[in-house]
Amino acid sequence: MQSCEGTETVASNARSHTSLLSGLYIGNVKVLVKAQFGMDSSKEIVMKLAVRAEDPSVSDAIHALVANG
Repeated sequence: MQSCEGTETVASNARSHTSLLSGLYIGNVKVLVKAQFGMDSSKEIVMKLAVRAEDPSVSDAIHALVANG
């Protein structure tokens, strides 16, 4: 996946950030990802992930990959 629209840069003092990514999955399936990151007061990071793909099973696979590391 590759960053889109300049979202690869995070400000050094940022408490949240949104990354927009696009790429191809196995079999040339087009994929778009919106990953939102935030930091709470105890400095723990949370992530919200939205995945869009031509094949719904690819979206499920990407969510599973991220969730399981």
